[in-house]
Amino acid sequence: MKWWLGVIFSLMAGLAQALDAGEPLQRASKAYLAQGADAFIPALLEGSPMEGEAGVLAQSQSLHQVESFYGAYQGFDVIYEKPLTARVRLVYYIMNYENSPLFAVATYYRRASGEIVTHFNFNTKMWDVLPSDVVFR
Repeated sequence: MKWWLGVIFSLMAGLAQALDAGEPLQRASKAYLAQGADAFIPALLEGSPMEGEAGVLAQSQSLHQVESFYGAYQGFDVIYEKPLTARVRLVYYIMNYENSPLFAVATYYRRASGEIVTHFNFNTKMWDVLPSDVVFR
């Protein structure tokens, strides 16, 4: 009987583990909430080879457009993590706005100094970002 309780508690602990948003996404969300949409992408890409790239930073305009339809940004929820190798993982997340979600994915790369985001994508259309195995798992 005691070993069943151990199994049950082990399963419950495994289910209760939070998905890891990683430092880049946490930092970017805090920047967005404190300073607005223009702060999100630079904070997300801090330390990345794409940091400061004009074409990438121009995507902040897309976040302004989302806000004009969906309302103010309120935070995010990680919905799935997909490890690809010991150093690379995908983080699927939802950016929550007042009136609707924005679906997103980020590619994380682990260096000796910590994780960076090397690619990201967000879209109002769920199927343009989330593969079916994430939605129907």
